[in-house]
Amino acid sequence: MQNKLKKTLITLAISSTMVLTSGCALSPQLINLQTESSLDGAAASLGRTALVRVRDLRENTDRLGTRGGARPEQALLLSKPNLKDALTAKMQNTLQQLGFGGVSPLQPVKVDLAVETFNYQCNEGNWVNQCDLLIKVNLTIINEGATFSQPFNIKQQRSVVTAPRAGFNEEWVNSALNELWSHMMTRPQVISALGV
Repeated sequence: MQNKLKKTLITLAISSTMVLTSGCALSPQLINLQTESSLDGAAASLGRTALVRVRDLRENTDRLGTRGGARPEQALLLSKPNLKDALTAKMQNTLQQLGFGGVSPLQPVKVDLAVETFNYQCNEGNWVNQCDLLIKVNLTIINEGATFSQPFNIKQQRSVVTAPRAGFNEEWVNSALNELWSHMMTRPQVISALGV
């Protein structure tokens, strides 16, 4: 009986060691990106139209980053809708909230948002305990012949106990996007360039 118990304990110890040292590949995650405007309040109607263009300049536009782990190439962070569509809807909603929409004899304001970097990255290896998020965009506004252009970015880091669940990632990515968005769309230079 004692030998049987000893063999069972040794087998359990070996199995646990193998699991810890071999590392598990994390599966891809799909998160929902928010498209509503994160600005407070609404402005009076300007009676002007705005043309919105969002460009995703990244090499891999189908992903937001990787969850790390033993095989990071398999642990992708994906989004629904894709980043370009989500930011297009977010910009349209924001401009509508700022008073754009309707018919005007004036030329439309042109708003171009170029996504240069969107990288969610957790550490590689058997134990995921650190995640970074870096977003860089460039906003260009053309209004009655005047051009305004400025880069905006946000960089955040979080320590985690284990690889984050989809709910954690969704909350973090949307929160960071809203923070960047609020900073960008409430800047006096941006408001002035839009003619609000």
